[in-house]
Amino acid sequence: MFNSHTASRSRGCGGADGDEGFTLIELLVVLLIVGILLAIAIPTYLSVTRGANNTASQDNLQTALTGAKVYYTDGGETYANLTVAGGSTSDIQQIDTGLSFTTTAASNGPRLVSVYTPANGSYIILTAFANGTNDCWGIVDLPTAQSTPVQGQTGPSTSFFVERNQTANCNAATYAAGGTAATATSGTGFPPG
Repeated sequence: MFNSHTASRSRGCGGADGDEGFTLIELLVVLLIVGILLAIAIPTYLSVTRGANNTASQDNLQTALTGAKVYYTDGGETYANLTVAGGSTSDIQQIDTGLSFTTTAASNGPRLVSVYTPANGSYIILTAFANGTNDCWGIVDLPTAQSTPVQGQTGPSTSFFVERNQTANCNAATYAAGGTAATATSGTGFPPG
């Protein structure tokens, strides 16, 4: 005698009638779950990546400042002659910081730091661009008092700044005396970002 209950059970468990696979509803539920997981994971990943880019830019600036201070100390306590014509740097490039430096162009990516120092070598401005957030991070080192404020400081001080949403111009010369004012500055460390 044929038992319909037994036949349907054996077919669903890989019986003699073969595998039927997944139903459309089961596939849609799996796709919905994967979509939800991606909706959670992608913004988190992008946020972590942006934070890492900002941190890398700040670390690059700290390294560049250390190299510049070595030059300042070895060069008779002046930043004079730190840069040479043509957009390259001289002695700071020779200090093994693992970074590239430019004086005529903007910082536009990882490990490229834009440098500005006036002819008298009385201070230095360093900027680095963070890809992903389009933030321009910078450091102004004023080892001696200045008659004209630089980014609102007259020195002696080291100040840190960030200019948000810079898509094209993260050039240290832009932030020199009388230049563009940064949107957020701090005298104790980088502004939160």
